[in-house]
Amino acid sequence: MPSTPVLRTTNVKNGFSLVEIISVLFVVSLGLVGLLSLIIQNIQSQSYNKDNLIAYQLAQEGVELTRKIRDSRWRGGSATLHSGIYYMDYNDSTLNVYNSNNPDAAILRQDTNGFYTHDLSASTPSSGFSRLITITNGPHSSFNIKVTVSWSANTRNYHYDLDTSLYNWK
Repeated sequence: MPSTPVLRTTNVKNGFSLVEIISVLFVVSLGLVGLLSLIIQNIQSQSYNKDNLIAYQLAQEGVELTRKIRDSRWRGGSATLHSGIYYMDYNDSTLNVYNSNNPDAAILRQDTNGFYTHDLSASTPSSGFSRLITITNGPHSSFNIKVTVSWSANTRNYHYDLDTSLYNWK
């Protein structure tokens, strides 16, 4: 009788080698680092966009306050604005001359209602924004208005400039 071959079964288990596991972990960690970098950049961009929007609105308010002064003077018979650098908030009825020896005067603070003001009282926290209004006389009795809003964030200084011209109505 012929002998039948004996089949030997070996107990072989297929699995991942240590090199394969390290390679997968490296690829996954690179993906996570890229994702975290994107999230951080998105948060910083969102913060800058918020501050930039506030700066735009504060600059627009500066133009409107200057226009209010010019209009009230026009009703009084003289629509003259004098060239210079000023600061003003919604509580003021006149433009305040800016003195470079007192730079804190241009800093805007938030009052208890959330409005921006130049109130220097200790109870009013600083908003981080400052606003200057520069008026120059233009041709034909016009006035060039430049409002500059400045702020600091993440150890960087930013500014937003808004320019417009106000013309004589005569």
